Amino acid sequence: MKNRLHQLAAAALMTVASMGAQAAFDITVNYSGDSAYQSYFDNAASFWEGLITGYQGSVSLTGVTIDASIEAIDGQWGTLGYAGPNGTSVQGGFRYTTTGIMVFDSADMAYMTGSGTFADVIRHEMAHVLGFGTLWTYNGVYVDGSGQYTGAAALAEYQTEYNQPGATYIPVELGGGGGTADGHWNEVDNGAGTTGITDGNGNDMRNELMTGWLNAPTYVSRTTIAQFQDIGYTVNLSPVPEPETMMMFALGLPVLLRFARRQNKPQA
Repeated sequence: MKNRLHQLAAAALMTVASMGAQAAFDITVNYSGDSAYQSYFDNAASFWEGLITGYQGSVSLTGVTIDASIEAIDGQWGTLGYAGPNGTSVQGGFRYTTTGIMVFDSADMAYMTGSGTFADVIRHEMAHVLGFGTLWTYNGVYVDGSGQYTGAAALAEYQTEYNQPGATYIPVELGGGGGTADGHWNEVDNGAGTTGITDGNGNDMRNELMTGWLNAPTYVSRTTIAQFQDIGYTVNLSPVPEPETMMMFALGLPVLLRFARRQNKPQA
């Protein structure tokens, strides 16, 4: 009996150790700009580390390294930033990001920090680095130009979360041109109106963090978190963070700010 207890205890310890190893997921951001913005990047990394807990199956990876910078892109009120993987690894049947970049437009920094939206912009672009919209085709959940995301985990959440029980896909943005199309959840072009697709709390898809245009206050849906499960991660679906940003249009900003994903092909 004593030996049996020892065996059970050893098995339990091995299980706990395995779970701990599986849960390892770290985001390292190498930010090269003004130190006043460092905390934004640290907070965004912690945000996604709290929702992405590890990798599915036997994977040797432990996280992602991201180079971040603030540079001139296209002037004020245009593209807020772009991001994506520039190094990937195929393991366990999935293509994962190993390294990536994020670039934010210096012309929009004063507004983004002053309005309280910069944190959302970083979180959005970091999600692209991790694979949202950038590794969909590589992982078999989306065909470019189709407008139809078909990953099973996210679709199941979408059907429930947004009361779309008959949906056979999640609508993907086809407007906005290169960098916006095929890489975000669908909304009215330019973020110019509500979609009419709302969750149980009355949040319209227009305000979801991973649409192509920034409409604050934002929120992160269970659908977005489950999307990471579809592309090979293990995730924490509860709790999902609530909206926290200020209303974007309090200062009369035109609805022209858009997100973009980096268009380069990720390298293995």
